Amino acid sequence: MTEQGTPWTVVLTGFESVSTAELPTALGEFDDLRAERVGDEALLDRLDSGGVGAVVVGDGPPVQDAVETLDRVREHGASLPVVAVGTDIDAERIETALSAGVSDYVRWRDEDSAGELAARLRALRRTPSRDGVAAADRWERLVRGVAHDAKNPLNVVSGRLELLDVEETHRDAMARSVGRIEALLDELRAVAIASGPVDHVESVALADAAKQAWTGMSANEATLRVETDGSVETDPDSLRLVFERLFENALVHAGPDVTVTVGDADGGFSVADDGPGIPAADRDEALEQGYSTVPGNEGYGLFVAARVAAERGWTLDLTESESGGVRAEVTVR
Repeated sequence: MTEQGTPWTVVLTGFESVSTAELPTALGEFDDLRAERVGDEALLDRLDSGGVGAVVVGDGPPVQDAVETLDRVREHGASLPVVAVGTDIDAERIETALSAGVSDYVRWRDEDSAGELAARLRALRRTPSRDGVAAADRWERLVRGVAHDAKNPLNVVSGRLELLDVEETHRDAMARSVGRIEALLDELRAVAIASGPVDHVESVALADAAKQAWTGMSANEATLRVETDGSVETDPDSLRLVFERLFENALVHAGPDVTVTVGDADGGFSVADDGPGIPAADRDEALEQGYSTVPGNEGYGLFVAARVAAERGWTLDLTESESGGVRAEVTVR
């Protein structure tokens, strides 16, 4: 038994077409693991019935592709670890599977490989955060719950504040504090969602993404200029979030009548404004949480944009625009 106290049920699937027929028996010899064979067609129904800790998938493309099984499991909404096992597999195939999101990969040689597989399964059980998909799913659910639970009492505070006989100065200060907490919860949730796994990528036209993000801004007096016909391979939600936060930063710091220009940049795109700009010495700090030169602003816009970019393997750098404002250059990899 492990420190968790009960055997961990591990579903084995996809081994009919790969030469690891001895795996179910070999893995079943470990007292802390309960191995259960399930046919490929019955896998999702078995996951729905509950009690499964991990899925172990035979990998032998093109006949049996563990990545395809992983995609089915994730699309079904299950975030439990998925471990691939293959024979006669080269390093490139292992890298491909791991890059696709497989939690771990074991190259099967003989029955002794069962010990390695069992050890990796135990590690995933003790430290689930090793599995990026499962960790991101837990983190997002945690943040959603915290944000929801915290906003309810904040709404009560805001409502009762209106009933109190408090000087206007104190009332405004308390209202601002409540607003800051609400803003923090919103931005925390945005970062948590962006830090999660990408379901799919597609070719996204920068002009379309920028215009769509701009429609959600309160920018009646501002002007958006789009001077690019380029596109990037990415998930649309991450790109939209970066545009939104860069636009918000321009509207807050450059004023309601700002002109924002979206253009090309080396390896990506740029968002520039005609506002007062940021001194060169402060540009790195401006990407940190809480930086703002506007009283009452929470300083999360550029921080969230940079954080989302980093999670996607992009870089976001600040320079000076042609008009002396801020120019954010995003390099997309």
